[in-house]
Amino acid sequence: MEEIQDTNPTTLKVLMVPWLAHGHVIPYLELAKKLSKTNLFFIYFCSTPIILNSINQENLPKNIQLIEFPLPSSPQLPSHQHTTNGLPKNLLSTLIQTFGEAGSTFAKILDSLSPDLLIFDGFQPWAPELASSRKIPAIDFLIIGSASVSFFYHHYLYAGKRDFPFSGIFLKDFEAKQLQLTAEMNISIGPNVAFNGLEKSHEIILINTCNEIEGKYVDYLSTLSNKKVVPVGPLIREMETTTENEENSKIIQWLDKKDESSCVYVSFGSEYFLSKEEIEEIAHSLELSELNFIWVLRFPLGEETNIENALPKGFLDRVEGKGVIVEKWAPQARILEHPSVGGFLCHCGWNSILESLHFGVPLITMPMHFDQHTHSRMTVELGTAMEVVRDDQNGKLNKEETAKVIRNVVMEKNGGENVKAKVKELRKKIREKGEEEFDQVVNKLLDLSTKNKQ
Repeated sequence: MEEIQDTNPTTLKVLMVPWLAHGHVIPYLELAKKLSKTNLFFIYFCSTPIILNSINQENLPKNIQLIEFPLPSSPQLPSHQHTTNGLPKNLLSTLIQTFGEAGSTFAKILDSLSPDLLIFDGFQPWAPELASSRKIPAIDFLIIGSASVSFFYHHYLYAGKRDFPFSGIFLKDFEAKQLQLTAEMNISIGPNVAFNGLEKSHEIILINTCNEIEGKYVDYLSTLSNKKVVPVGPLIREMETTTENEENSKIIQWLDKKDESSCVYVSFGSEYFLSKEEIEEIAHSLELSELNFIWVLRFPLGEETNIENALPKGFLDRVEGKGVIVEKWAPQARILEHPSVGGFLCHCGWNSILESLHFGVPLITMPMHFDQHTHSRMTVELGTAMEVVRDDQNGKLNKEETAKVIRNVVMEKNGGENVKAKVKELRKKIREKGEEEFDQVVNKLLDLSTKNKQ
């Protein structure tokens, strides 16, 4: 790792520490890149060695320096598992606990770097406290949407005594039970941990959204937190400029041969793994839709299986020419920007939603857990998505109904035409307003630092 030191006394030194998940590292790194481009900031990007090794350092600006944050290694949690990527579910609470006990290591990093500002993430109760004791402003950067954050924070504050003021955002009974069960199984992911950073953030809170998408929820979160919530997004991954590998080129060439808006792209993120039953239901739904599709299918680390065995018998033969199954990873941004893609069937991870809206692709939402349910409700309320139908009692999928929703969105019928029009309209607004909103972010950070030094 190349040693770089900031030699410009006029730049603001910012230390950024994301949580150890791919879906957190991406927006933190994109924010670091956007700040670095102003030439007003020098960024120290701090994470575990396993995460830093996954970052393409060749494309990093010179004013971003990677800082190693070593966690204690143990037989139960060796250093290659200091990331949620590929982490067995039963070790998540162990990783959170290990990270939560890393305050002394972080104190040494703070003292060594002496940053002007700290931008921190969840599961870091020590971060704002250690920064504050050194008179360094610490700012919470939320990587999910303001509709979801304000919904859960509202219920945390009012504990059922007051209804959430926006009826479009809600949980179905089976979703609420699922969340409750998850919380009970992972005590270390309780609401007091989740909202600790939000409450200790210095004067402002940064969030990866924009007013065009979630303006009323940004305002409501400001009201709840008594702090100015500043949108910084949407932060979208830059497309790699390096030569594509053969597999990725084949995907794009396959899309090139398809009609405009005739394909559905299917992906459930890097850290959600479909059950055997879910794989079969989605496969049957895609087959029934009779549409072209690209489906990214992943399995947990160490549990990889033969694709043909994971899918319904004869499925690959029946969809030959119409469907492409991609293992592990696909160039998502390249796929979403392709004119042949007319819909994105996804789990409602926030980064995926923002990418879809950025590229003007209508969403078919199939939320699986955590905040994905409320993300989905927001996109439906916004008019940019249709959500698949599940059984109200147990949340089971219905292949016929799922196929119908996919066809409605991609074929632009039964309301799908309105979704397509709304996504295109929103895409234009986001791109027009993007840089203007980010200028406000830069000014806020500069103002905070100036006030702190007076």
